[in-house]
Amino acid sequence: MPLTHRRSFCAAMLGAAAATSRALFNGRDLAGWTAHAHGLWTVEDGVIAGRSDHARPGPGYLLTNEQFTGFRLELDFWVSRGGNSGVYVRQPIRRFTTKGDERAAQRPTDGHEIQIDYNDPKNYTGAVYNFSKPSKVVGAEERWNHCAIECRGPRVTVRIDGELVNDFAPLRSPRGAVGFQVHGQQAHGHVVKFRNILIEA
Repeated sequence: MPLTHRRSFCAAMLGAAAATSRALFNGRDLAGWTAHAHGLWTVEDGVIAGRSDHARPGPGYLLTNEQFTGFRLELDFWVSRGGNSGVYVRQPIRRFTTKGDERAAQRPTDGHEIQIDYNDPKNYTGAVYNFSKPSKVVGAEERWNHCAIECRGPRVTVRIDGELVNDFAPLRSPRGAVGFQVHGQQAHGHVVKFRNILIEA
């Protein structure tokens, strides 16, 4: 291939790769997302906020309508002091409730939860919940933290504020939605927030 054609081909390929990175959240409303089980999900000042629904306590989930296979997900998260949340990867869409294996990430064919919790020694922030502890605890409550999660084949890597904290395989599900959790069977006042949600698939 002539050099000029090769350069044009490479530029086109790079442009195509860059075009695959896109926002999952428009900053205005929850278009493209669906809430499941309990919990309250709102858009406030351009960020997604999750809270416990005191009228209907119990865990809740906000999942993308679209499902993904291999991807890199980047986002910022903020959790109030003592809060507990998570990011779901490759969670197949099905019926969800607040108990047992009808909760998200509980069945053998489900996706996994990447934990957000600075208080649980068994599953600190960056854990693949109940499967792999983080190598270190990075970030903090009540400030914005950056998270990058990459799923390729059977493997997931998790980076918090640029630091690799988890590298786990095998993932249970080959494909599914990404999303967020409001934790807890009891009503509580904790808040979790998400912004700058980008996916490259």
